[in-house]
Amino acid sequence: MITMELRIARNYRLLAGILAALLLTLPASAANWNTTLAPMPSGRTQPAVETINGIVYVAGGYTSGNANTSTLQAFNPETNTWTNLANLPLGLGNGDGAGVINSQLYIAGGWNGTLPTDSLLMYDPPSNTWTNLAAMPQLSGGGATGVINSQLYVTTPENGYNGYYNYLDVYNPATNTWTSLPNSASAHASPAFGVINDKLYVAGGNTDQGATNLLEVYDPATNSWTTLAPMKIAVYETASVALDGKLYVFGGRNADNNDVDTVQVYDPYKNEWKKVTSLPAPLSTSSGVVVYGLAFVEGGDGSNDTTNEYAAIAPSIP
Repeated sequence: MITMELRIARNYRLLAGILAALLLTLPASAANWNTTLAPMPSGRTQPAVETINGIVYVAGGYTSGNANTSTLQAFNPETNTWTNLANLPLGLGNGDGAGVINSQLYIAGGWNGTLPTDSLLMYDPPSNTWTNLAAMPQLSGGGATGVINSQLYVTTPENGYNGYYNYLDVYNPATNTWTSLPNSASAHASPAFGVINDKLYVAGGNTDQGATNLLEVYDPATNSWTTLAPMKIAVYETASVALDGKLYVFGGRNADNNDVDTVQVYDPYKNEWKKVTSLPAPLSTSSGVVVYGLAFVEGGDGSNDTTNEYAAIAPSIP
């Protein structure tokens, strides 16, 4: 029997080999991206995306007709194939992201029709089933999710009513309970986010004053937020991942509501941002995830505002 450690090592070598071969065939301007991966069976914007044991799970989102979908699909990078799985209990889009605890997928909040929900859903891959857990303290959408020490931290910038908000709550799966935490300095609707060194970084997003370039970090150890260096470009509806101890922000919409192709990277050790490369095309309302040291960007809207059905891979960027 192949152990999980050996399977991970084998898959990492396989993907690294594929990437190395790809870099030899692409021009320098495109050398950071592979857009030849199998497309999603159905294009979507603003889905929740996470990875469990090397498999990418894409849940919910909006279809090309801007309707909520309850679709759950899994992408296997090793075989470059997609699989349809059990639908979510309800259609969700523009949620708060997703988190993984004990190899189970957690999705908090998300818009369902004219209002977001306060739902917390947990998906178990071995049984291919969903479970409803304790409801959030409020309706919640357009936020950020991070897992720190096996607890789920979720921001709420949208509750379906006027304005944007700056709430933060944490879910403890051991007790199936939520606890409210200190608010961030600003709202961040549809932001970039990621967990680095057990801290939740939330960057950009929309506010009542428009797109922001504000970066804030929440530290559970001190139960407090800190404001850090601002982004190079204020964007919202981005894809983002934490990779190699840095926060990567892919595309998004700028202050003029135009899609951009910029990739911005934040280094917490230097407290500085860099614009390091470009996407193959302007892209927004997509989602990002890391598998075996590679960043995958799933779904989203392109420059013509059409649903984007491809996945792309970027290697680590120094």
